Amino acid sequence: MNVEAVLKQKRLRTTKRHFTYESHDEPFTDALVKLEVGFFNVVIDAATSAIKERFSTLETVGNKFGVLTNFPSLADEELADQCEALGTTLHFEGHSKLDSRALVQEIKNFPDLPSKTMSLLELITFVHDKDLSEIYPNFWTALRIAITLPVTVAQAERSFSKLKLIKSYLRSTMSQERLTGLAVISINHVIGEQISYDDIIDDFASRKARKVRF
Repeated sequence: MNVEAVLKQKRLRTTKRHFTYESHDEPFTDALVKLEVGFFNVVIDAATSAIKERFSTLETVGNKFGVLTNFPSLADEELADQCEALGTTLHFEGHSKLDSRALVQEIKNFPDLPSKTMSLLELITFVHDKDLSEIYPNFWTALRIAITLPVTVAQAERSFSKLKLIKSYLRSTMSQERLTGLAVISINHVIGEQISYDDIIDDFASRKARKVRF
């Protein structure tokens, strides 16, 4: 045995072994436990993080447009600050959709509401029914922007589902205008129930009729 081999063996014997703080995971022997840890917990964590991210975004949007529904209970300084923040939010490339100072005056001079806890839809309906859109143009603009903000993607997904049902392989030659009209009627069927289609069909038939009775 040579010297190098002896020194090598000595080094191997005297070398201290440092263990890491984290050990390797023990393999799961139970299939249910493995399913819970490897699949169920991962799905729950992903869903929880997605919900938190979505609701944090909605909370930010709600805080910016909250002045439109909370103005009856706001002080003058707080009202001015929130209107200024809303005007800054709707400012893009040097142009603003509304005047924040004029919005403050419009809100202060706004007539008494039937209820202090009205939603955006109820507010815009109230302004429309009372013909106040021209008197309060900035408030009307802010309400229209707030009411059209997409809260969820359910309507977009519903649109794609309806599109697959309406334009099937039997209707492959349908024009874009007809497809758009049928999709709007199918998606907004709640509003369509309030429309009398018989009157519309009779009106259309009377205008397109080639035979006229004398």
